[in-house]
Amino acid sequence: MKRALLAAALGAAAACHSGTRPAPPAAATARDGGTPASPADAGARPDPAQAAWEQRDSDPAALDRAISLWEEQALANPQPAAPLLGAARGRRLRIARAEQRPDLDAAAVAADAQACAADARRSWAAEYPAAAAATDVAEAGALIGAQGAEALYLESVCTAEWARMQGFTPLIERRGQLMASFARVAQLAPDLDGAGPDREIGALYAGLPAYAGGDLDKARKHLDAAIARAPQDARNRIVLARAVAVKAQDRALFEEQLRTAGASPDAALAAQAQSLLSRVNDLFGPPEAGQEVPKAPQR
Repeated sequence: MKRALLAAALGAAAACHSGTRPAPPAAATARDGGTPASPADAGARPDPAQAAWEQRDSDPAALDRAISLWEEQALANPQPAAPLLGAARGRRLRIARAEQRPDLDAAAVAADAQACAADARRSWAAEYPAAAAATDVAEAGALIGAQGAEALYLESVCTAEWARMQGFTPLIERRGQLMASFARVAQLAPDLDGAGPDREIGALYAGLPAYAGGDLDKARKHLDAAIARAPQDARNRIVLARAVAVKAQDRALFEEQLRTAGASPDAALAAQAQSLLSRVNDLFGPPEAGQEVPKAPQR
């Protein structure tokens, strides 16, 4: 039973990535946060990678094409940070789509996650070479500024995804690196990806065993912070329900969070929440006498 609960906690954040749609990559952004010029304004030809990305929902092959084009651009570009960030975003979306399939290919997901992390790392390293040369994770993070926040976040998300595909041990071995990186992103861009830094830290604290730093109280604190920062993002509530409530056997928390998430305008996340809620008796046992049986949210 304990192993099953641990597995559920470890997979919580990964499962919620299936409801994630990464932001469209910008061609380039000034370090001061200025708006990039459009191709028409700059006199440049349309970016084929960006064009493929914009067709990712209508053309099944477009996402693969966008990733390949961005990675090719990075090889030929003396300033590869932007195309590498685009490729990392694309790989993360491809991982999310793969996780929605019933016949999940763990090896393929792991390979994509590893490449995603590598692209993201090369992106922030191109912007902050001193950070890339640092030997200490905390020191490197301190040298990365706001321009590198998303790349650092994607490196950490994809590293954690790769580790989950391998089992408990790789995630435990990398917990310090992941915690430090997510904490730095939380300082630089706490609202990124629907309060993603706090959500990922909370999922890690919930998923790790106690001897490796797991702590449900700390997990709850970070996930509550994510909900407070991004209350409309159902992923935060789903992770709280799945990673904390299940492990703590807190049925009321589980039902409360999933009822709210089940009313999300994001159809995929709403369906995920409703599916989890339908398993409440499997996860917590039959309701006690007088306890309300949960109903599916009304859409």
